[in-house]
Amino acid sequence: MQADGADTGETRRDGAVGAGPGGAAGPELTPTRIRPLRVEAGESATRVREEPVQWGHGDHQELARGESIGRYVVLDRLGAGAMGVVYCAFDPELDRKVAIKLLKPEAGGGSVSASSDARARLLREAQALARLSHPNVVAVHDVGVHGGEVWIAMEFVKGETLTRWRARHQGGWREVLDVMIRAGQGLAAAHAVGLVHRDVKPDNVMVGDDGRVRMMDFGLARRGASTEPGAVDATDASGQPRAMLAVEVTQAGTMIGTPAYMAPEQLMGRKVGAPADVFGFCVMLWEGLHGARPFGGQTIAELRTNIVAGRRQAPVRPSGAPRWLLRVLARGLAFDPERRWQNMGELLAELDRGQARQRRWRGLTAVGGLVALIGGGLGIHAASRRSTIAACEAEGAAILADWNDATRAELERAFQATGKANAATTLERTLPWLERWASAWQATATDACVEHRLAPGPDDELHARAIDCLDEARGTFTALLRSFADADASTVVRATTAAAGLMAPARCREPAWLRSRPPLAAERAAAVKDLRARFARVGSLRAAGKFGEALTLAREALREAREVAWPALEAEAEYRAGALESDQGDYAGAEASLVRALALARDAHAPRLALDATIQLVWVVGDRGARVAEGEVWAQSAQTQLTFQLDDDRLAQAQLDNNLGLVHHFAGDADEAVRLHARALATWSATLGPEHPQVALSLNNLANSRASQGAHDEAIELYARALAIREAALGPAHPYVAASLSNLAIQYLKLRRMDDALRLQQRALAIREAALSPDHPDLVESLNNIATVYLSMHDAEEARDHYRRALAILERTPGSNPRMTATILYNCALIDHEQGNYAEAARNHERSLAGFEGLLGADHPDLVYPLEGLADSRAKLGEYDAALALRRRALAIHEAAGKPTPQLAAALLGLGETQLLAGRPAAAIEPLERALPLLGADEHRVLLAGVRFALARALWEARGDRVRALDLAGQARAALAGAPEQDASLREVDAWLAARRD
Repeated sequence: MQADGADTGETRRDGAVGAGPGGAAGPELTPTRIRPLRVEAGESATRVREEPVQWGHGDHQELARGESIGRYVVLDRLGAGAMGVVYCAFDPELDRKVAIKLLKPEAGGGSVSASSDARARLLREAQALARLSHPNVVAVHDVGVHGGEVWIAMEFVKGETLTRWRARHQGGWREVLDVMIRAGQGLAAAHAVGLVHRDVKPDNVMVGDDGRVRMMDFGLARRGASTEPGAVDATDASGQPRAMLAVEVTQAGTMIGTPAYMAPEQLMGRKVGAPADVFGFCVMLWEGLHGARPFGGQTIAELRTNIVAGRRQAPVRPSGAPRWLLRVLARGLAFDPERRWQNMGELLAELDRGQARQRRWRGLTAVGGLVALIGGGLGIHAASRRSTIAACEAEGAAILADWNDATRAELERAFQATGKANAATTLERTLPWLERWASAWQATATDACVEHRLAPGPDDELHARAIDCLDEARGTFTALLRSFADADASTVVRATTAAAGLMAPARCREPAWLRSRPPLAAERAAAVKDLRARFARVGSLRAAGKFGEALTLAREALREAREVAWPALEAEAEYRAGALESDQGDYAGAEASLVRALALARDAHAPRLALDATIQLVWVVGDRGARVAEGEVWAQSAQTQLTFQLDDDRLAQAQLDNNLGLVHHFAGDADEAVRLHARALATWSATLGPEHPQVALSLNNLANSRASQGAHDEAIELYARALAIREAALGPAHPYVAASLSNLAIQYLKLRRMDDALRLQQRALAIREAALSPDHPDLVESLNNIATVYLSMHDAEEARDHYRRALAILERTPGSNPRMTATILYNCALIDHEQGNYAEAARNHERSLAGFEGLLGADHPDLVYPLEGLADSRAKLGEYDAALALRRRALAIHEAAGKPTPQLAAALLGLGETQLLAGRPAAAIEPLERALPLLGADEHRVLLAGVRFALARALWEARGDRVRALDLAGQARAALAGAPEQDASLREVDAWLAARRD
């Protein structure tokens, strides 16, 4: 399980997704008199948005809808790249859509000016492409010149790039190879007619909705080999290393293409031919298999050095690819082009030979890469081998009993029956995740069986663990399907992320993962199977957001697990109970359950479960429990387990980095939080793909920490990336999109962009109102945040209306979100206090304080805010002794927690001012004198002015040093005079000084 959000606490674990402690977290407060609590929420995964290429003055003029290019009518602008601008257009003669690319003259290697020679050369190359007809190449229909620019009319393909396909793909190496071979066939056709692509990369491969794979964007193609105009410059204008591994380089005099996939000869500006395309293709295939490109480097210079040295980076994930395939790739990645396959035809032929043995076995490539055991006079009879493979295929096909056309139809009916506006869209986006998972399970189960029976593979015990792992994974999958079949509004909200969160079946073939699972207990097989079915049901209920029902079932399973007396089952039950307790904000209960789970996992020899519990304790104890030092100790324990027990588990490391980052964020160490969140984000992006929902969660956490560093513009960009992921994966009307909108709005509020903040918060509320029930707790977050914006705009009445509506929802669903309830009460109390309703303010502060005490304990640092708010109201009511007791308690918490000096000074000021109100000026002097040296003259001048003026009054009224008192008041006045928003305070100081000087 991993926590999300410094202010949301959303949690996830393999196979289950659910909101954390009610979607709200600790109040973010400052010692100012009015600071409403807000909720930063966030939870899809999208690509990093690229800035449009700027062509410069005098280049291409944008074409408007309805303009003509040749016989084609422009419909819309699709995008721009280094080579030109692409438009969607209509062909009236053939009644079809086409894609039209307007090429830049310099894109072909010519001069910046659109000379006639450059146009003629581009036109000849476009005509050559038009003669290249192959099903795996985007067809070129027509070429011409428009306004001095060469255009190419191409086949309009509906589909997705290989980059996006891979991000959504959960299958094995065979499916990756199949797609890549089809792309390679398009390249081979180009090589056969003497064309070299020169920009082979995933974004130039289109996987069409019709199933065809096409190479596209041959705009860099050359007939035959060519000499490049120059090497890629590894430094920028300032001499710093140029980090341009994923951008197209188009500057005059430098290489054209994408450096991350370039052959070394292309990087160095040497002669380029078909072997350069072979190199780029092998980089793509390696990346698809291993989750990372073969050669690392943050800059072009580092990349070039690693290629020259043949220094490959470690794979992000095990590919399961056979050795013969890796040998083929190794030759294709050779530094010397003469040592590579000389064209794609040669490479494809070798790939076909590598699969020939499998084709002889089964007539297809579904179970490839196996080596028959033939040697020493022993062999497997062909008929027996075919029978074995057929039996293994039947084992893999078992998943079809769970996932079939009838299941899909049942889910469609169930989602439609919810009546939610976004149900159909959600199901449309959820089904592909389920399809891919079922396909991956089928392939993994088949391969595990065949490898065990026909090839030297895992030993019997490890194979038994693999089968047990696959059975458990299938149980989780079918439980989720049952949950979807009983869908309600809550299920619809979380369906896509729940499906995306299922554990990849391929893990069941990883030896390290299998050895980390509890050993099997054959004598308890029936009980184990029954309890695992219950655990799967718990996970599916949690994924659907039904936390209360899931926790009840988890506790029932725990009681039964204790009767079975198998520590592994007890540990799993305790862990699931702890996760659900943290979902509901019961952090003390969660901590106790997780510690018990850890002890039981030790007894059960279940290192994976022990690691999961430890990583979750980092967040529950260090962040939610506010015991930072203890959270760091749990993190050290988890890191030790990772290092010595579970090999290189990158996903577990990312979970640990994420949770420890939240602890550092809570502790105010934003620099370390940013480092950890950035590392987690990089791992999840590389391992799961840039469009996986987990990436959006990680972006949110990094944005929170960057915002705490004051980098609001960067935080906005990170939140926007998370929003784009969510909109692409879940649709624009999904409640998780609302969470991202809310995050963006909070940043706009910090930047005082009130109109933008209000607009986004209102859109977030509208999305939630359409998707959720009228009393759904998630509406409260939007209502609270809209009220906060109104309060910042000094519209207390609108703020109060939204706070009251939020509070009414919470009171109709008692216990649903106690932290948010306490937050709303605090905010209402602030408004009551400002409007002079001190008795009502005191009542709301008391209720808020009781709520936070119940959640956080009596000494939590965040209690200082309701304590000080209640003290303000008690003082206004003339209840000075009660106010002083509250002030002293708040001050003690400040001191014990080591609060920053400005906050401590503010607490001391509050105590001193209350002593003055109580008519005890002598008692006020000591705390005010303590506060004075804690503040710098520049950084906190308004707060310092308040301390100086309060101390001046205390000295004067206690008949102390009145000369110093006047001097302090004068200093306070000078500071306030430079702060227009402090006019009321300035008038108070002026009146006091005037009365004393007279």
